[in-house]
Amino acid sequence: MNKTIQHSLILGFALFAIYFGAGNLIFPPSIGNASGTNWIPALIGFCVTGIALPLLAVIAILNAGGRFEELTRPISPWFYKAFNLLLMVGIGMFVTIPRMAATTHELGVHTLFPQVPSIVTIVVFFAVSYYFAMDKSNVIEKIGKFLTPVLVIILLFIVGKGIFDPIGTPVATDLKSPFSNAFISAYQTGDVVTGIFCAPIFIAAILSYGYKGKGMRKIALTGTVIAGLGLLIVYGGLLYIGASGSGMFPKDIDSTTLVSEIVNTLLGSGGAIALSIAIALACLTSAIGVIAVIAEFLNDLTKNKFSYRAWVLVVCLAGIGIGSLGVEKIINYALPIFLALYPVAIVLVFLGLFRKVIPNPGSYRGAILLTFIVSVLETLGVIGVNIPAVQRFISILPFSANGFSWLVPAIIGFIAGSIIYKFTSAKEGQDSALVNND
Repeated sequence: MNKTIQHSLILGFALFAIYFGAGNLIFPPSIGNASGTNWIPALIGFCVTGIALPLLAVIAILNAGGRFEELTRPISPWFYKAFNLLLMVGIGMFVTIPRMAATTHELGVHTLFPQVPSIVTIVVFFAVSYYFAMDKSNVIEKIGKFLTPVLVIILLFIVGKGIFDPIGTPVATDLKSPFSNAFISAYQTGDVVTGIFCAPIFIAAILSYGYKGKGMRKIALTGTVIAGLGLLIVYGGLLYIGASGSGMFPKDIDSTTLVSEIVNTLLGSGGAIALSIAIALACLTSAIGVIAVIAEFLNDLTKNKFSYRAWVLVVCLAGIGIGSLGVEKIINYALPIFLALYPVAIVLVFLGLFRKVIPNPGSYRGAILLTFIVSVLETLGVIGVNIPAVQRFISILPFSANGFSWLVPAIIGFIAGSIIYKFTSAKEGQDSALVNND
C-alpha cells in the first residue's frame, strides 16, 4: 500500500478511535429512542456537535500551528493555562476518563461476568491505559494500528445488523425539539473538547512521519475525513437502532441499560460478547489519547517538576477513584460542567477556523467573555441556583428555549470587542505619539 494512504488510514482510524469513547456509544441510541420518528433531525443535531465541530477543532488547531496555546494567544497569555486546566481537569480527568472505565464495567465486563466487582475492572482498565499512554511518542500509531481495526469491525457488524434487520419501527414521541435536544445532549460526548485536546498529538504524529507544509495539511485533512465518515456511519446506525426501539423501551431507561437491551435483542447471547469487546476497545482508545494529552499539559504546566509518566499515573489513579461512582452518577454531575464550558470551546473552534479574517484580538476577547458569562448564568439555573433577574435575562435571549442562549451574545461580543479594541488601540497610538513629540 502507498505509504501516504497507509499513514492516512492509520491516522484516520486513530482519530476515530480517540473520539469514539463511552459517550459515543451510549448517547446515540438514547437520543434515537427519545426521538422516534424524528430521528433524522436528531441525527443532524448530534452530528453537528459530535462530528462536525470536533473535526473542525482539529482544523482550528492546525490553523494555529498545531498548538492550542497559539489558538488562544489573542485572548490573553493566561487564558490558555486557565481554560485548558478547566477542560483537562474539570472534563477530562473528572468526567471523560472515569466515565470510560465505568462504562467498560457496566456494559462490558459486568454483562459477561456479573460476579466481578467494578473496582477490579476499573483498576485493570487503567493499568492497560497506563501501559499504552506512558510512551507518548507512539500513542497515535499504537491506537491506529492495533486497537481501532477490531473496534471498527465489531461496530460495523452491530450497526449493519440493526439497519438491515431492525428490532422494530420508530414511533412518534412527545419530544418537541429533536435537533436541539440531540445537539445539546452531544455535549456530553465531550468530543469538541477531545478535538482540542488531541489535535496536537494528531498533528505531532503527522510530523513524525516526515510530512511538512502542504503535505502535512493534506494528510491531516484526509485523516479527519476518514474519521468523520467512520463516525457518521456508526452514529447514524446507533441512533437509528435506538429509534427503531422507541416503541419497545421506556423513555426514562438508563442509557447503559438501553444499549445492553438493544444489542441483546439484535444479536442474542453472542451480542453480549461483541458489545463487551467493542465497549472495552472504544473506551480504552479514547482514554489512552486523553490521558496522554492531560499528562503532557500538566507536565508542561509544572515545568517538568513531575515527569510525564508521573502525571499519567496521577490521572489514572484519579480515574480509579471517580470511575467507582458509576456511569449515571458521573453523567448527572457532569452536565453543569459541560453547559458552562462547552459553548466557550465551540466559539474557540470557530475563531480558529476563521483566524485569518478576524479583525483583531478584541474580537476574540469579546466573543469569549460574553459566551462564558451567559453560559455560567444559564448553568446556575440548571444546578438549582434560581436568581429571578438572571432567569428573566436568559429567557429573553434569542434561541434560549433551544439551549443556544450564548449564540447571539457571542456575536455581539465579537462585534463590540472588535470596535472597542480598534478605537482603544488607536487612542493609545495617538497618546504614544504625543508623548514622543513632547
